[in-house]
Amino acid sequence: MNQSPRLDAAERAELARLLPPPGNPVLSADRHDLLKDAFLHQITETRAPRSPRRFALLAVPVAAAVLVAAVVGAAVLGRTGNGGATSFTSPVVTVAAGDAAGVAPLMERVALVAGQESPMPVGADEYVYIRSKVAWLVFPGDSGSGPQEAGVDARVLDQVHDRELWVPASQGSEGLIRERGETFGLTGAVPNSRYAGLPSDPDELLERVHADTKGRGGGPDAAAFDFLGEALRESLLPPPVAAAIYRAAAKIPGVVLVADSVDAEGRHGVAVARTDQFGERQEWIFDARTLAYLGERSYLVRDTGDGKAGMLTATTAVLARGVVRAAGDLPG
Repeated sequence: MNQSPRLDAAERAELARLLPPPGNPVLSADRHDLLKDAFLHQITETRAPRSPRRFALLAVPVAAAVLVAAVVGAAVLGRTGNGGATSFTSPVVTVAAGDAAGVAPLMERVALVAGQESPMPVGADEYVYIRSKVAWLVFPGDSGSGPQEAGVDARVLDQVHDRELWVPASQGSEGLIRERGETFGLTGAVPNSRYAGLPSDPDELLERVHADTKGRGGGPDAAAFDFLGEALRESLLPPPVAAAIYRAAAKIPGVVLVADSVDAEGRHGVAVARTDQFGERQEWIFDARTLAYLGERSYLVRDTGDGKAGMLTATTAVLARGVVRAAGDLPG
């Protein structure tokens, strides 16, 4: 789903008419640099029950968690000194207004483009390969991980790094993840078939998602948006299923269009987004010209106990997808 047909001039003009003006972002140059280099993974908080985090790894091995704890002291962003105490801050983004009326037209156009993609078949014994940029929030209070100095904020943004993932096509096969020069097996990885086998009818798809996510925190609408985001993030979808996901998303209450967003690679695009009950907005970002899926971003839209409005809590960039015969292989 990385290469999409280009829109003709009439289609681009119609899309521009549907989108609200992009506004005048007020981010400083250093904030743009931080955004370019930020991708985060949100680890489940212990202070209150919350739904499974949207940017969770498919199956994080214990060794990987230990590795995160070992490197976080040298990998945080925005470090400043204050009277000898060390503090850490996450990048801050502008909280843009959302437009509910623009969601359905945009999602329909994205669905049309996605549905025209050339299918990339995945054999039962093959693997889906995804290359992306990753980083994540670190919780210093969790299992002794992270910096513990006086004045350290509760959550800090880890340094961006490359991520390669090999997802088994079918249930039962072990996946593989490579980050920070380390390679780990993923026992019990969610197979690609979990998402590739979803219905291609939007209403049927949404009904299935609601059934599969029943009981998740945040309510059925938040759970459905989270699930669809998971399907887009690290899988390879048949074009009809991808199209159905976009059309289904337009039916979820609370979803809005955001005229300008930035992925972890610094690419600007248009986004659809939803804010959960904790004040955290999750955005799916699309190239405004080709409508190709770029990645995700999330941030706080209001001041909460987790941070101030605009605090970046997630950003991703999908750089490549492909199909390989064995875990560890690279697309030819």
